[in-house]
Amino acid sequence: MKSVEESEYFDMVKSLWSVPRVSNVVGARTRTEFLYTDTRSGVPSLYVWNSGECVAVSRDSNPVTGLYALHNVKPWVVFARDEKGNENFSVYVVDYETREVDRITQGGIGRLTELFWVSDDEWLVIGCNDQEYFITLLHRDGTRCNLYATDEQIVTADYDDRRELVVASVGRGPGSRIALMNIRKRNIAWISESDISEDTFPKVFPEKGYYAYVTDVEGESEVVVRFVDTHEIVSRVSVSGDIQFLPGRGNLEWLDETTLFAAPGQDAELSPRLVDIEEKVCSDPLTGISVTSSTRIGEGVVFAGSTLSCPPAIQSFKKGRVATVVPSCANSYSSYESHWYPSFDGKQIQGWLVKSKKEKAPLVVYCHGGPNFATLNIWDPELQALVKAGYHVFAPNFRGSTTFGSAFKNHNTGDIGGGDIKDVSYGAKYACKVLGVEGKPAIAGGSYGGYLTLQALTTQPEEWAGGVALIPLLDLLGTYEMVDAHYRALLVYLLGGTPEEKRDLYRERSPITHIENLKSPVLILAGENDSRCPLELIQRFHERATQLHLPVELEIMKEEGHVGFHLSSLIRTSVFQLEFLKTLFFHD
Repeated sequence: MKSVEESEYFDMVKSLWSVPRVSNVVGARTRTEFLYTDTRSGVPSLYVWNSGECVAVSRDSNPVTGLYALHNVKPWVVFARDEKGNENFSVYVVDYETREVDRITQGGIGRLTELFWVSDDEWLVIGCNDQEYFITLLHRDGTRCNLYATDEQIVTADYDDRRELVVASVGRGPGSRIALMNIRKRNIAWISESDISEDTFPKVFPEKGYYAYVTDVEGESEVVVRFVDTHEIVSRVSVSGDIQFLPGRGNLEWLDETTLFAAPGQDAELSPRLVDIEEKVCSDPLTGISVTSSTRIGEGVVFAGSTLSCPPAIQSFKKGRVATVVPSCANSYSSYESHWYPSFDGKQIQGWLVKSKKEKAPLVVYCHGGPNFATLNIWDPELQALVKAGYHVFAPNFRGSTTFGSAFKNHNTGDIGGGDIKDVSYGAKYACKVLGVEGKPAIAGGSYGGYLTLQALTTQPEEWAGGVALIPLLDLLGTYEMVDAHYRALLVYLLGGTPEEKRDLYRERSPITHIENLKSPVLILAGENDSRCPLELIQRFHERATQLHLPVELEIMKEEGHVGFHLSSLIRTSVFQLEFLKTLFFHD
C-alpha cells in the first residue's frame, strides 16, 4: 500500500468516520441554549444550539475535547483544550456571539476533569497533575487559588452556584466518599454510606437545596437525596444498573424537585429513565437509544444517544415527551445481536455479535478499553468498518466491564490480564461455534483493549491468528513511573496495590514480560504524544521484538495523543488495521 488513500478500504472507512458524531451536551438550568461537540469539520468542534439553529462557537478549527461550560446568562463559554493530545489542558473563554476568544492560561495546567462558572471572571477547575488531584479557583488573569488537594481520585463533581458549594466524589471503588466544600470558607463535610460503599456521581438541585448521589454496596444501587444544609436524607430510590458507565461519565440530572433523569447502564444498554424520589420508583425507558451524555436546560433535559447500528442524535425530554433536536445521520448499517456465554469459572459473560454478509467470513474479537467501560449499544465506526470489510465481529464484555453491576466491575481488580483474558478466549470459542468459523480468530482493541490484545497474543499464542493493538499498555511498571497522578491511581486500583506492594504482579501481567512467547503477527498503532500509554515504552517493545525476529509492526500517529482528535488520523488508523488484517486472512 503506497498511501492510505490508495487502499481499497479508504472510501468505506472515510464514509463511516465522516458520519457526524454529536456528543457531550452541556447546558445551564437558566438557559434554553446548550452546547455540544460535532465532528462535521473533521475534528470535534464546539457548537451552540439556540432556538433550532446550530452555530459554531469559535472561528478556529482546533479540536475541543468536550470539557466546557455555558455561562448562566451571558453568551460566554469556558472550555479546556488539550493542545497536543498529551492531556495537559489550557483554558479559554469565548463569546459565541462575537466569536472573540480569550486565552486564560498561558500554559497547560494538568489533566482537567470538571469546569464550572463561579463568576464572570472566576472558574472552578478540577483535575490532576503529576503529583496530586486538585480543586482550584481560576481567575481571568490566569492566577489560581488552590482549594483542595489529595492523592485520591476526584472522579466526578457538581457545583451549587447559589451556595458556592462544590460537591465531589473522592476515591474510586469501595470506600469512596462524597465531599461538600464551600469554596470561600473551604470547610469540608464528608458523607459516606459505609466503609465499603461506592458513593459517586453527586448532582445538586440549588433551587430546593438538595443534592443527590449514587451509592452501591455489593451490587445494590440506590439514588440517595439529602438536604445540602443538614445532610438529612430526603429519599432513597433503588435503581437497577450502573449510573456511571465510565469513570467520570454517566447520566444523572435533576428534572424538577421530585424527579431526576438517569440512564442507568444495564447489560451494555444505557436506557433513559425517570427517577421519582416521592414515589421511589424508576420509570420504563423513555426511548430506545443508549444515552452517553445529558444536561439540564430550562424546564427539561437534553441528551445525546445512539445504538450500534444508528449514529448519534440529540433528543430532549420536556413536559412529559421526547423530541428530536439534532437528528441522526441515519443510514443502513450492520445489525447486531446480544449473546451470553459461560466463561472458565461458569460466570455468564455478555457480548455483541455483528455478522458480516459473508457467511464464511473470518472472526475478529473486539476488546473495549477501560477496563471499567463496556462495548455499549452505541455507535462505533471502527466496529462497523470491520464488518463492512468482510469480518464477523464479537465484542465480549469481560469481567471488569461496567453496566453489569459493581461486583462484576470490581471482579478483575488485582487480576487484570487474568480472568478477563480467559473471558475473551472463551468468548472467541463461543463465537466461532455459533458462526461455524473453523480457523483461528484475530483479536483487536484499543487502550486497555490493546493491552488485552497483546497479553492474549503473548500468553495464549496458540489461540490467535494475530491481532491489532491500538495505543496499548505494554509495561505496567514502566507506565507507573511515567504517567500522572490519575493513571498511577488507576494502576494501583486495577492491580490492588503499588509497585512496591505488588511488583511481581505488575511484572507478570505485562505483555513485555511474555514477549518471547509471541508467534502470531501483530500491528501496534501508537500516538506520538500519548501520556497514558507512553510511546517510549511501545518503541522499546517493538525494538525488543525486532531483536527477537518477532512479527511485530509499529505505526505512529503523528501529533496525536491517546485519543485521536483528527478525522484524518482516525481514518488512517482504521485503514492500517484493515490492511493488516487482510494479510492474516486474505493473503492468497
